[in-house]
Amino acid sequence: PDTKTGRFVIELAPHELIPCSVYYFLELARTWKYGSVHRNAGHVLQIQSHSSEVHQSMPFQEYSPEFPHKKFTTGYAGRPSGPGWYVSILDNTKNHGPGSQQQHNPHEADANFGSVVEGAGDVIPRIHSVPQKGWLDKANQIVIPKLTILTP
Repeated sequence: PDTKTGRFVIELAPHELIPCSVYYFLELARTWKYGSVHRNAGHVLQIQSHSSEVHQSMPFQEYSPEFPHKKFTTGYAGRPSGPGWYVSILDNTKNHGPGSQQQHNPHEADANFGSVVEGAGDVIPRIHSVPQKGWLDKANQIVIPKLTILTP
C-alpha cells in the first residue's frame, strides 16, 4: 500500500451552530494555495494554511457547546482563531473548550468547524506516527497540496 499519500474528508459542522467558523473554512478551502501539518502534538495535528485570499484571523472566537472538541473534530489555532487549524486526535473538550485557554474568560473556547469522517482510522494515525513530536522540521512536515470542497 502507498504510505506516502492519503486523504481525509472533513464534514463541516451545521452552519446554524457556528456560521462564521464554517464559512471561514470554506473560504480557506476555496482559495487554498498550500499548507502542511507542521505540529505533531500529543493531542492535535496542527496545519498551517496558505490561502490566496484569507490572511487574517477570524473576527471572534466562535463556539457552540452543541459541537464540542471531540476526537477527530477540527478547530482553529490561535488567538484570535485561524487561519491555522488542527485535527483533535483525542477528546479536547477540556483542552480547547470553554475556559481552557484563558483564565480570565471562562466562556471563550477555540472555534471549531468540522469532523473527520474519512481517514480517521488510517490517514490521521499515519500522520500522527511521524517520529518527530512537537513542531516539525521542514523535512518532516506533511504537505497538504490541495483542499477540495465536496457537495452532497
